[in-house]
Amino acid sequence: MNLRALSAAILYLTVSLWSEDASATLLFSGGEDIDFTCIGGCPVTTSNGYFRSAWAREAVGTSGSTNDPPPNRLATSVFTANATLWIHAQFLPNGGGQNEPNIHMLRVLDTNGNAALIVRGTGTNGRLKISSRTAAGSYTDLVTCSSALSGALEQLDFFVNYGSTGEVALYNNGVQVCDFTGNVTNGDGATALNRVEFSAPWDNIAGYTYWSEIIVATTDTRAMSRFSANTVANGNTTGFTGTNICSSIWNAASFNDSNYGYTGSSNIIHECTINSSVPAGTYNVQGLVMSARGLVGTSGPQHFDFVTRTGGTNYTSPDFAPINSPSNIQNYIQTTNPATSSPWALSDLQNSGFNIGAESKP
Repeated sequence: MNLRALSAAILYLTVSLWSEDASATLLFSGGEDIDFTCIGGCPVTTSNGYFRSAWAREAVGTSGSTNDPPPNRLATSVFTANATLWIHAQFLPNGGGQNEPNIHMLRVLDTNGNAALIVRGTGTNGRLKISSRTAAGSYTDLVTCSSALSGALEQLDFFVNYGSTGEVALYNNGVQVCDFTGNVTNGDGATALNRVEFSAPWDNIAGYTYWSEIIVATTDTRAMSRFSANTVANGNTTGFTGTNICSSIWNAASFNDSNYGYTGSSNIIHECTINSSVPAGTYNVQGLVMSARGLVGTSGPQHFDFVTRTGGTNYTSPDFAPINSPSNIQNYIQTTNPATSSPWALSDLQNSGFNIGAESKP
């Protein structure tokens, strides 16, 4: 088994919002290339200004197209279907103040695999609109936003209550810029949504649009942040073979399929410490989310588990089954500390004995 990348993210929610809705469900979190499925081209940048450097260490780019669907887009994994979603991202529309008319920027897919709701361009002053779309590709424009994209790094939050008496609303830097109440369905019979795709508000000659800190949840995401807790150094147990696995191979901001930590035996564990130097503030932790990239050979271990070491004990995920070519294994979410069964505290993750890692399995 070869593991080419390993990452974790710590999700935060302000105390006030968390206390208002402790039943919030985190559905997806992604901010680095291994967290997503790239359709077409998705370049990574680690340059300052394309993301919030205190929270993230890269942004992933997409180039737009007036085609339906756009050939270049960034897709979440399929998550638990819900009719009510909040979608959050840091977003840099790197290319100017305008956008292309009707170009797809953000697509929300229903359980039939159709892009049921789309945030797309109007072509005027950088303004966006929200449209519903049938499986056959017919559009109904629901609402046009009242203000334009700034062209700078900004926060977007998209609220969806998917139903015939539903609602869609878009927020820019926490301020509502468009809202529609009524029938937001696309008529194909689906009643829930389970995937999101991100593209760009202008065509590819204008430059890439960059996305970071993407979160999908069932409650208000406007006060959420995603912190990239990359691996740093060897942890408690180090059984895989490779040079500087924790500090280099699994720590890479962009995966390199020619560089990996590996083992040919089952039940081998390799653990790493993490970067947990979050910006100053008081946070509740909504979840710890882990992703990896790897493959298996035709013989030897055929599965792996994510490992979380907390309270002096290793806790493993269910088995994951990589294929025989490099692929991303995404979005293993832990909302509670397995040692205590209580919500994570920031101090749990900043404890010197806290590790993340992987275990090879038969």
